[in-house]
Amino acid sequence: MFHVKQIHVRIEMTVPGAGSVIHVAELAPLDEQTCAMVRIIELDPSETIRGAATQDTAAGMAQAPNPVVPHPDTYADFPDIEHSHLTPEEFEGLWAEAVATFPEIG
Repeated sequence: MFHVKQIHVRIEMTVPGAGSVIHVAELAPLDEQTCAMVRIIELDPSETIRGAATQDTAAGMAQAPNPVVPHPDTYADFPDIEHSHLTPEEFEGLWAEAVATFPEIG
């Protein structure tokens, strides 16, 4: 799939009129400004998995993820985004839960 080191990140965004959105994502850097979305998990405010997607399949997501997203190093440019990094193991644990909930993404 991708031969670059993946980035695993938790993103909390405030969307005017919609409240907050929590995504946990696996990203593949394309350059200093952008990343390819590899896998993403959507959580609700109580940390319950509500959706997930790969590059080919989405299930339960409020909207389909963009295939190319800003690189986490640029998040300071977005005042409504808070982020933290995850280990690959933390992401894989959440991904296993997402696949159990939405087998079609596995």
